[in-house]
Amino acid sequence: MVAAIKNWTWRCSRGLDGNSPVATCQTYHRVYGTNTCSWGGTNSASVQRHKPEMAVQGRQGRSITLSAMLKFMKHITMHLMALMLTTTVMADLVTVIKAPHGEVHGGDTVTLDLYLHNPADKSITRELPLSLPCRIDLGQTSVTTHADLVGQAAMSQVSIPSGRFLKRQYTLAIPVYAQNVVRIKLEIVGADPISFEVSKALSQAWRGQQVPLDYGETLAQSFLEAFSVHKPMYFLLGVDPGLDQSKFQFSFKYRMFNPRGYLTEKAPWLTGFHMAYTQRSIWDLADDSKPFDDTSYMPELFYEIPKIDINVERIAAFGVQAGFEHESNGKGGEESRSTNRLYLRPIVGIHVVNNIYLKIAPQLFTYVNNTDSTNEDLMDYRGYVDLKVGIFDSESLALTSHLWWASKGTSVQLDLTYPMTKLLSKSFNLYMHAQYFNGYAETLLHYTERQNAFRMGFSIVR
Repeated sequence: MVAAIKNWTWRCSRGLDGNSPVATCQTYHRVYGTNTCSWGGTNSASVQRHKPEMAVQGRQGRSITLSAMLKFMKHITMHLMALMLTTTVMADLVTVIKAPHGEVHGGDTVTLDLYLHNPADKSITRELPLSLPCRIDLGQTSVTTHADLVGQAAMSQVSIPSGRFLKRQYTLAIPVYAQNVVRIKLEIVGADPISFEVSKALSQAWRGQQVPLDYGETLAQSFLEAFSVHKPMYFLLGVDPGLDQSKFQFSFKYRMFNPRGYLTEKAPWLTGFHMAYTQRSIWDLADDSKPFDDTSYMPELFYEIPKIDINVERIAAFGVQAGFEHESNGKGGEESRSTNRLYLRPIVGIHVVNNIYLKIAPQLFTYVNNTDSTNEDLMDYRGYVDLKVGIFDSESLALTSHLWWASKGTSVQLDLTYPMTKLLSKSFNLYMHAQYFNGYAETLLHYTERQNAFRMGFSIVR
């Protein structure tokens, strides 16, 4: 970068040359602690007021403030010094970080306990860095900041006898938009990362704070944490017989009662009530107008017991869902289809070996007020049981099957998924997804017709 200072005449009140360059003038005031000078004949002007006028012109015509440059250089220098210093300081010490005490809100400054253990056979004396680079993982994003030593220089000198340990504390500002579980890693310190719960920031903490756009909704939306995934979500292109059998589905559920509210404090079982919505469409991408062949709209109300202890070693999860689901294709006249189901679904997860788990979730259902005029015999094609069985590696492949028994014939769906993070260095948060369906009632409109389709695409929930 080529520096140029244009049309500026600075005369410093401490006697610098009237044509001193801006950088010299600013350095002088930093060193001697004064904030006055004359600029263009105006006496006793504040240095702070001049900062927007101090510019460095780049070869491409862009300008940045000199103060911003100095701040950036200070930030980089701090991290480099901490890196070099900590590499030496921590090399022969065992370090452990302890999570903060009590409730933590977004925007709080927390105190982290850093324990230093000397495993050597002689005393160790070290100078701790006043500031440590720190990475805060917030789930959707991560923030790089720094933690400051409590007591600063007075506490930086440590002497640890052989076999003993010493505690020092660092303070860390939690981002105001942090919420739920956060993970903190003090960079270049050998200690394992720590995780702890962070509550939503108090209203006054948001003032004067700038937040990322993907967290901005938390300012106005108080209930986002009540949303969660429900059924698989995917987008699949039709392969066989073709693009006219492309398919997508999205699904979410919403917990109706706040688990930290007054009612649930008195009656904890209320947290099991949920509303849900699922939409599944067959999309004809082969046609010029790309019409939807049929769509199922499925609102739902259900109760969930997420954990039932049965004290069996290999049972990793066991729970029950029971609810009412409406399904309609939203059409009128002869193409109108709708039905209602009451269902019960026990769900069990079995640990097989290492990261391999088996999931068994049979859904037993009956029909309530099924439309007699256009799909009175739907149960003959869809049956009364949906047996879902899946085997998966929590970090790799997953194979899920659905099996429906009905008087008109058996239907089956197979879904094979694989995380794309395995292929692209954790850069793409999607699953590769292949699906095969053979049977009846994949859609309400054509429930009497046997469908045979193979599709490929991606999913975000499997």
